[in-house]
Amino acid sequence: MGYHESSKLGMAAKNTVFLLLALFGAFMFTTTPADAHRFNVALVVPLSNAASAEGRQVRDGFMLATTERDSHPDEESDGHLGGLDIYVTVIDEQGDITADIERIGKQGKIDIVVAFGSHETRTMIAKVLDGKKIALLTPARSPFAKSGTPAVAAFVSAYKKAHGSLPSAHAAQGYNAARRIDVAVRAQGSADDKTALRKSFGETAHGFNW
Repeated sequence: MGYHESSKLGMAAKNTVFLLLALFGAFMFTTTPADAHRFNVALVVPLSNAASAEGRQVRDGFMLATTERDSHPDEESDGHLGGLDIYVTVIDEQGDITADIERIGKQGKIDIVVAFGSHETRTMIAKVLDGKKIALLTPARSPFAKSGTPAVAAFVSAYKKAHGSLPSAHAAQGYNAARRIDVAVRAQGSADDKTALRKSFGETAHGFNW
């Protein structure tokens, strides 16, 4: 699997949840609506507060699941997950979540929101997405503590090769989130059935070996 991480959502102000855009300037969310071969994910992590180090580790673990980085900047990428094209937008948890999700809806389509950050942030995002055709995925328990298992050893080795350091539990949670999406999307061959995605996310919240 390769990956494409992208941040083309518009100009971010100080108090917008998409503070990432302040790093890259004004971008347009140019992806086409997801079809049987493409889907769009927003990864919400803390990037501008005391938890920013953990947020970057979550991001790096998530992107590792899509394997090969390409020549895009660190916050942009395209690739494959679950045999399908995935377009990932990495965003900061700070700001006006409601306004920014509405803006994305007008500019393109988003299929899955992966919400890390505080409990309050995740609760707010759940309310914003209520009634929308977007599946929400929140952090789950990863097998990272079982360091002696082959799956965990393989993750640690791959992360160290990619980043030159050992992964943290936060990186493992990001990796776990991407793998849960892989399983959910692969099962239906697309991200179209949001009810099926939500059901799968619930089933992989515990006891999932990545």
